[in-house]
Amino acid sequence: MTQLVQLQGIKDNLEEAGYSVFAISNDSTEILAEFASKHDITFSLLSDSDSAVIRAFGIMNQLIRPDEGQSMRWYGIPYPGTYYIDANMTVTDKDFHQHHARRASGSSVLARVLGQEIEVHSDAETVDVSDQINVRVGLSEAALQLEVVSQLLIDIEIPEGMHAYASGAPDQFACLSLEVEGDGIRTSDASWPASEPMKTLGLDEEVPVYKGRIRPSIPITVTSDVIRLGHEIPETLQVSVAVSFQLCDAYECFLPERIEATLSCALDRLVEPEGLSIYADRVEAIEVETGKPVR
Repeated sequence: MTQLVQLQGIKDNLEEAGYSVFAISNDSTEILAEFASKHDITFSLLSDSDSAVIRAFGIMNQLIRPDEGQSMRWYGIPYPGTYYIDANMTVTDKDFHQHHARRASGSSVLARVLGQEIEVHSDAETVDVSDQINVRVGLSEAALQLEVVSQLLIDIEIPEGMHAYASGAPDQFACLSLEVEGDGIRTSDASWPASEPMKTLGLDEEVPVYKGRIRPSIPITVTSDVIRLGHEIPETLQVSVAVSFQLCDAYECFLPERIEATLSCALDRLVEPEGLSIYADRVEAIEVETGKPVR
């Protein structure tokens, strides 16, 4: 449900681009109405209480058995995802995750709709480091949230007249690479911009290089290792980004270098525990009524 709050934040931008927003789940109309009222959701939340539509689209979560948590309505939930539909009601794109709690961030959805590059959020912290190259690290969101996939954006500025080798260059060159470390985070492979081919002295082949300013990005997600239900949410999370590179000019290459930047990322409050507290109250009532524990 965290994503629904983020979608509300970009609803006006989506509508300006000609899109309407709808969300569907197997929650009851009462639960959805309560959630919409509490979080000022103004787009339509549709109830598929028997999961008929979810089944029809083939997106029902198959990792949850029918006997698991029926009273909490886990069985019948869909894999989390987003369909992008044009004016002809044709699905033009989709984005789904297997983990039941993982979602794309609002900025990722908006960038995908508009076909734009994701930018560093204006309210997000950034950190700059300089050595032979200039590096700025920032987030696509103002804050990280549990299981919401944000983007770690790394702006790298290579000095004029120099280049760094990209993946695919011969083994004797140290290619530009990134490493991310931090407690309670999960990252995926970096997305790199297209490199350009360049002839180098002493080689009869073109090698891929980067010049000028580039911006690779890394999907980053906060996991339950750092945020657990029922525990206090930390205010910040430290994320370390290491950039390894080897700079060369037209005549020589310099020794490989490595620089690090540590970004202090804000952590936003969770929406999920509020929804789960509703379920918890109802589970307690069922247990009192039946005298049996709810699985």
